[in-house]
Amino acid sequence: MRFIRKQAEPLELKAWKQQQAQDSLQNLNYDNLPTEIKNITKARLLEEQGFLCAYTMQRLEIRLLDGGISKADCHIEHVLAQNTSPGQDLDYRNMAACFPKDGGDVSYGYGAPVKGGAPVTLNVDFVSPHHPSCEQRFRYDGKGCISVTERGDVAAEKTVAMLKLDHSALQDLRRSAIETHGLALRPGSRRTSRKLKSAAEARRFAKEILEKADGRLEPYCVALSQVAEEYADKEEARSRRFRT
Repeated sequence: MRFIRKQAEPLELKAWKQQQAQDSLQNLNYDNLPTEIKNITKARLLEEQGFLCAYTMQRLEIRLLDGGISKADCHIEHVLAQNTSPGQDLDYRNMAACFPKDGGDVSYGYGAPVKGGAPVTLNVDFVSPHHPSCEQRFRYDGKGCISVTERGDVAAEKTVAMLKLDHSALQDLRRSAIETHGLALRPGSRRTSRKLKSAAEARRFAKEILEKADGRLEPYCVALSQVAEEYADKEEARSRRFRT
């Protein structure tokens, strides 16, 4: 996960909620939210998240048509599920854009759909991408695998299990990104590929990859940053061995 700093809710969402509160409280729920307002909300969420899935860090896209949103390959996820936390279903702070487009499509085997409407208690059995500590609580390695940073971090362990963040398909996607960016050096191997980075390049990359470029983040950026730092450590150690 990458920490998502929440911004102010869209004015259109705020106005709709205020109108419903005045006219008909019984309609004040997410299921009655007009598609147009949902689309506007999706667009704001994607901007906040650098166009990455809040849970998996996959690339999310949105296409515009005639000034309105026509397609977005994501859905609005409620970190605290609608069925277990009904009072939170219209709270923008509880919303995130997640892969895939259909929030009920469990065919991928990971992410928001497999979490479904499971009840969660934040920082007890689930780590929210809206919490500043979320990036530090998970570790990624050069093979694309994920683990928890601190043994005994029950919330992080349960988050990995609930979202299936260790799913083989996600591991493959992360590993492919790592290899693409030249961070796949194996211990004891020689740097024969021009794609591979130097230690200095890797450390610079580790910082820059977490920054938005034209409002977008690189898919799996947190994993790439962590692997780059580890890669730099190994490269420096390897260089010292060759000098002695």
